[in-house]
Amino acid sequence: MSLRDDSKYSFGLVFARFLPLNDDLTIPLLVATEASGSGVLVGGAGPTFDFSGIDSSDDAIPLIAKIDNGAEDSQLVDLSAAVDISAVTRTELLNALTAAGITDATFALQATTNRIQCTFSSGTYQQLYGECAEVALFGQGLGVKFVKTDTLISLGDTPIVKDEETFTTTDASGLDTEVISDGYRKGFSASIVDSAEDFNLRELIEGGQVDDDGAYEVPTSADQKIYFMVEAFYTQYEEGTNKEADLSGYIKKFHRSCKGGIGERSHEREFADMTYEMKGTAYKDASDVLWGDTKLTPLTIEEYEALDVENV
Repeated sequence: MSLRDDSKYSFGLVFARFLPLNDDLTIPLLVATEASGSGVLVGGAGPTFDFSGIDSSDDAIPLIAKIDNGAEDSQLVDLSAAVDISAVTRTELLNALTAAGITDATFALQATTNRIQCTFSSGTYQQLYGECAEVALFGQGLGVKFVKTDTLISLGDTPIVKDEETFTTTDASGLDTEVISDGYRKGFSASIVDSAEDFNLRELIEGGQVDDDGAYEVPTSADQKIYFMVEAFYTQYEEGTNKEADLSGYIKKFHRSCKGGIGERSHEREFADMTYEMKGTAYKDASDVLWGDTKLTPLTIEEYEALDVENV
């Protein structure tokens, strides 16, 4: 029950950020941040990785780490000792990543899957990107890097629900016996409208590719969807008349596992807003625990400011 004097009234979307899931589709956040997070950044299983198409030299492949709102830690990975640059083994890549010297990062092979993984000893939001991270399939080949936006017009989601079912049998006296099953939430569908042209967001949601010249190539049937998480923040106000600056707090809407595509767009004598379609599903974490598709967290103004969403 909501009493007027204590009620909060939700208003506009102020910020959103999108992050690719790990290559094993777990959430690359610390458990302390979201109970469903894996706490590690997980790349590919190999057994080999093809670095033959990289733009940089074999002995100077960019790798960048960022912890929370700290400065980027940019290092160069040396794979010149690999026997075959088109088939770098897990061990060769692991040794080179370790030697690169990313601060507070430990690289290892997972015991059961042999996936390359990176664990940081500090921070809450941890990112790993650059050419080396992409080929190693961190962030499913995009790198674990936030795509941030404050230009969205709307992000609206609609629950997808399996309806309850009624099973009936009728006896010879005309009396019914019925069982009514429970319906349940299966996920959600969402529509995103962006006022800006953002190739990085389109690459993440649609699955195309931004090339070195900044051009965007749409995906083909051979390209795989990228799964991602979303954090969207909107404001809240108290009862009565408020100036826009008199907000009382925020809500963080956390969608755990999503995939998407491009919606309809027209070019005419008007702004050509970008539209995206997104679907979210329930999420199973690394321990096979099932979580809902969305979590809503109230934030005070101070808590929101501490997240420093524009700089993380």
